[in-house]
Amino acid sequence: MRLDRWLTRQPQLNRRHALSALAAGRVRVNGATISDPLHEVGPFDDIHLSAPDATVCLQVARCPRHILLNKPAGVVTACHDPEHPTVIDVLRDTLNARGEDSAWLAEIHHVGRLDRATTGALLLTNDGDVSARISDAGLEGPAKRYRMGLERPLTEAEQESAIAQVRQGVLLEHDPRPTLPAQLAFLTADQVRLTLHEGRHHHVKRLWRSLGNRVVWLHRESVAGLSLEGLAPGEWRELTREECSRLGAAQPRG
Repeated sequence: MRLDRWLTRQPQLNRRHALSALAAGRVRVNGATISDPLHEVGPFDDIHLSAPDATVCLQVARCPRHILLNKPAGVVTACHDPEHPTVIDVLRDTLNARGEDSAWLAEIHHVGRLDRATTGALLLTNDGDVSARISDAGLEGPAKRYRMGLERPLTEAEQESAIAQVRQGVLLEHDPRPTLPAQLAFLTADQVRLTLHEGRHHHVKRLWRSLGNRVVWLHRESVAGLSLEGLAPGEWRELTREECSRLGAAQPRG
């Protein structure tokens, strides 16, 4: 958000006072004096206002958190669920076992969703901007790569037909829009790798129903270029600085 707009939303400032403070060099963001009203700020910035007799803290920066989880089967992609363990429970169990603070999990949300039976890569973050970019991205957006087993093995001719249909776009049931072009590769006659650049409700399973088959197991190998290498089911890690930079995600300072 633009700094001038952010300031005018504070209860102790109106627009005139906000612009006056900016012009006078009384606003500091992360320790630096900022006078540009178009300067972008967000929840991960410290913002202070200097006055003649004191400095007022308008916002304490939150710590950016970006987590890649290898979601195990039987776990619900949700923050709370009365019947089943959630992805947040998985993270909390690990932190509790380490004796580490887990209060920050209250800020975390999942980016996209995996069914309870589906396993694999799931991104969780407290950065709403990065989750919106990944969730809303289209054909040129971050890819999601899946591996799956099919109920019925396909002949070579059926495989070629499925590859061509998925490349062109498929009409899903109860959806008037064809899917965006995707890449399909057969590992065996009944095991497939699928790379998507979008995510609709039960996308993969509905796609195969439209193609006359059924998915019997589903695993997401990667999301937004983030690999599960080294992560067993139920394990997770925080993203590296390079990965955060590639996703345009906020990073901890220092």
